[in-house]
Amino acid sequence: MNRSHRRIDPRRRQIALGLALSPALAWAQEQLKTSTIIVGSPAGGATDKMARFFADGLRGLYADNVLVENKPGGGGVIAYEYVKNSRARDGGLTFLSPAYPIVVTPHIVKGLPYNPLTDFIPVAITGRSGMTLVLGPGAPAELTTVEAYLKWAQQNPKMALYGAQTGSSQHLAGSTLSLITKVPLENVSYKGDAPAIKDLVGGHVPAVIMPIASALPLVKNSQARVLAVTRRERSRFLPNVPTFTELGYPLMMQDWMGVFAPAGTPAPIVRKLNEAIAQVARSERGKEAYDTLGFEPDVVSPEQFAEIVQADHKRYGDVIARTGFREAYERAQGGSK
Repeated sequence: MNRSHRRIDPRRRQIALGLALSPALAWAQEQLKTSTIIVGSPAGGATDKMARFFADGLRGLYADNVLVENKPGGGGVIAYEYVKNSRARDGGLTFLSPAYPIVVTPHIVKGLPYNPLTDFIPVAITGRSGMTLVLGPGAPAELTTVEAYLKWAQQNPKMALYGAQTGSSQHLAGSTLSLITKVPLENVSYKGDAPAIKDLVGGHVPAVIMPIASALPLVKNSQARVLAVTRRERSRFLPNVPTFTELGYPLMMQDWMGVFAPAGTPAPIVRKLNEAIAQVARSERGKEAYDTLGFEPDVVSPEQFAEIVQADHKRYGDVIARTGFREAYERAQGGSK
C-alpha cells in the first residue's frame, strides 16, 4: 500500500514551535511581581546604598516591585549561603556584593558554605571604584610621590606603617605594594576606615590605604594628599592623581560591585536583568548616584563579568599565596579559622 506523506500546515508548525519554546519566552518576557536583592552588610553602607539605588531603578522595569533585604554577618557569608540554598531560580532573588567576598574571602577563610565560582551566576557589574594611598600630617610634607614615600619608608622602617583593616582589600593592596617594591611596609590594624582616617588626620599614622570615596573629603579639606590610585585608569574624581601602574608599580586592584543570581537561573532571565541594570546605570539618575557613591559605571555582559570574576579570583589567590596574607588574617582572627 502506498502511503501518502501529509504536508504539515506551516501555520500549525509555527504554533507547535511556539508552544515548545513558550517556557523560554516566558522567562524572557514575563514581568516578575516581586524581586529581592540580598545585601550581606547592614543598612547605610556603600553596598546597601548601591542596592537601593538599583532597586528603585529596576522597579517597574524588571519587576513590579524590587526590594532590598539586609542579611549582615560573617562578612557576607550568611547572605550568600541564603541565596545559594534558596529555591528561587526565576530571577526573583539575587544578591549585590563587592568583589572581596567573592574573589578574596574564599582564599583566606576555611570551610565556606559556598563556592563563588560554581554556586552563583555573575549577572552585571553595578559599579567600579578603586583604592588610594593617602598621606597625612604624620608623614613629611615633601613626600608627594609614591617613589619618595617608598624611599622614606625604606630609610625609616619604624615609620613604614599604613593603616587598614586586617584582612580587607586595603590590607591586601598594602601587602601587594610591599611585595612588588620589596619595601617592608607594616599594616596597623583598624576596625574600619573611620578610625584609620581619624588617626591619619591626627598624625598618629603616616599613611592609610582607603577607598577613593573616603579620600575625596580629605582632599577637598586639604587634610591629606593622595599619591596614587589602584585603578587601571585614572579616576574621574581624582583626575590629577596617577595610577600605580603608570608610575611603574604593577598594583591594579579595582573594586567592583555586582549582582549575582543563584546557579541554575535560566540564561534569558540573567540576560534580561543584565540589560535592565545597564539601562539604570546609563540613566541621568545613575550619574548622580555614582557621583554620590564615588563609583563609576561599567556596563558589561554576563559573560564578560564571569571572566572578570574568574580572573580576579585567580589573581588574588596568587597574591595571597605569595604575601602571607592569609596567615596575617588568621592571626587577626585569633587563629580561630
